[in-house]
Amino acid sequence: MSAPATPGVSAPTPAPSASGSGSPTGATGPVTKANLLEPAAFGPDDGIGKIHVTDRYGDGHYANSACTGEKTLTETLGGPGAHFRGLMTSPRTNPSDPTLALDGADQVAREVAAEARSPSLAQNFAERLLLEQVPCQEEAPGHWVYGRTTTLRLAPDVTASWMGVYQGSLNTTGTAPEGEEPCGGIAVLRSGTHYGVLEVDACLGTAAMDRVVRTALSQL
Repeated sequence: MSAPATPGVSAPTPAPSASGSGSPTGATGPVTKANLLEPAAFGPDDGIGKIHVTDRYGDGHYANSACTGEKTLTETLGGPGAHFRGLMTSPRTNPSDPTLALDGADQVAREVAAEARSPSLAQNFAERLLLEQVPCQEEAPGHWVYGRTTTLRLAPDVTASWMGVYQGSLNTTGTAPEGEEPCGGIAVLRSGTHYGVLEVDACLGTAAMDRVVRTALSQL
């Protein structure tokens, strides 16, 4: 997967499988709720508290923002529906989409995941979803911005690419500042024939984002 030259991309970092023996195997078959991120991925050190989970199946906006055109998953990929999961600190949800918190401040994370007909198509979908986010890595000073792309690789066909979010007050040059911690972020995931997008709204730094993205990838 090609990465933008600005602000940069890290080298892929391998990770051990959950069993500790060998590499994990890419997923096959349909995506189910068991493949989606659980509240347990966020530990007590993250300071979030009780997390409520809501699910739905269908189409919709998948965490892309105004700088990417706010497309729905079908508009970007032309594919069928997907599993949407919202994780939030309040049971009060948006009437138009139960995976979104009524008050945006209550949103912890939101994941969208689906299956493709083949691993190569899932890889293609993941690449396209990642490219949808790249424009947000360069924004006018004072506007929030995504940071450099970090790539995680648990196996050749089990990979994730994530970017941290930096508030506008930290964007003084048009790109994310070096040496500063993000406040949440977005990840594009692929495991075998499964692919997805995870947006973390909770203000997590680099280490916590890495942990949550790895957990989501292992689950997918």
